Amino acid sequence: MKVLFYRRSEGAADAVSPPQTAARVWRPAEHGWPPPGPRRLQNLVWWAFTALGLFPRRDFAEVSLWREGRLLHRLIVTPRWWRFPFMARDDLQIGDLWTDPDFRGQGFARAAIAEAHRRFPDRFWYVVGVDNAASIRLIESCGYRLVGQGRRTRPLGVGAVGRFLLET
Repeated sequence: MKVLFYRRSEGAADAVSPPQTAARVWRPAEHGWPPPGPRRLQNLVWWAFTALGLFPRRDFAEVSLWREGRLLHRLIVTPRWWRFPFMARDDLQIGDLWTDPDFRGQGFARAAIAEAHRRFPDRFWYVVGVDNAASIRLIESCGYRLVGQGRRTRPLGVGAVGRFLLET
């Protein structure tokens, strides 16, 4: 699968959080077991990766935006690990974005990305499929610039164990 690699530009401005939202950050290294919610099973895997030391640093996090007990948006912040060999040790990657379909197009993804930037002063990367126009517009509006193209590998046809390889 062909992908594009973006990196956050120095001094890029961040969006302001939409009104009446609460940001939550869950970090396995600080908070332990994932809180209840729609992504708890997946977050148990991330908790295990952190507990087993599979990340070179303990900065994995889920950033989520809530309103009146309803999850509006979530994303994950991932440190460098074997899936992202193009990253430096101190880099982070934003991925696995999800917005409630009833709230898409209202700035929640931008607000969650801004919250990640606020909480983690590191250099950020973003990897996106070449055909995902909405995600490309989003990340460019957040001050990220295209670094190059590459591909996602799928050993034995299994994407979950694939790597993202920057080729240009």
